[in-house]
Amino acid sequence: MDMGSKIRLAGGLFLGLVGWYAAVIAADYLLVHGLRLDGGGRYALLGLVELFAGGAIVLLALRVSGMSAAAAGFTLRSARRDILIGLGVAIAFAALQFLVLIPATGGAARSDIVANSAQLGEEWSGLAGFVVLALAGSSAEEMLFRGLLLGGLALLFNEGWPARILATVVVVVLFGLSHGYQGWAGIIDTGMYGGLTLSLLYWWRGKRLAAPIAAHAGWNLIASFALFFLY
Repeated sequence: MDMGSKIRLAGGLFLGLVGWYAAVIAADYLLVHGLRLDGGGRYALLGLVELFAGGAIVLLALRVSGMSAAAAGFTLRSARRDILIGLGVAIAFAALQFLVLIPATGGAARSDIVANSAQLGEEWSGLAGFVVLALAGSSAEEMLFRGLLLGGLALLFNEGWPARILATVVVVVLFGLSHGYQGWAGIIDTGMYGGLTLSLLYWWRGKRLAAPIAAHAGWNLIASFALFFLY
């Protein structure tokens, strides 16, 4: 890849990352301070903004960077198998978390459990809104972190396994820090699952998004119900 192509690619990645978060932060500010929404309504609408507005920004960033949507993972090839694998990963991780890790590392007092339980609240409307966010938001995050950033950074770093490893490290750090509102437990937890595990799943499944989307959405969905009923 020549220097001009690298500059174009880097610009597209920067546009996608900054534009995605700018849109989401602005939308959440408007929902809370403009429309005075909170609880389920806020999180449902925020999830839809992430999916549609965030998804549009990712597609624009792909175009700017010179990457094709198919090469970034937007394909239905082997989708059924990828989805089943992703859901299996989500179920296995949920079992590990709720049966072993969470009870062993603080239970209800763990920082991410406290933060997410506060968001969920105790009303059914809160759970419904969180489910929408769990499904739509996780899909949007996969478009950004796996479809745009992971594949794009690997290209920027000249492909090959060293480039993929470096790109994965960057995505793990960014993904973990983006969940800083959950405290250190959330940063580490989401970094290891949403950052590392789903990135490895993306590489394993031939840079296709179906498996990490299913694994991300599946985990978020299971966690939403588990937190609501158990904590």
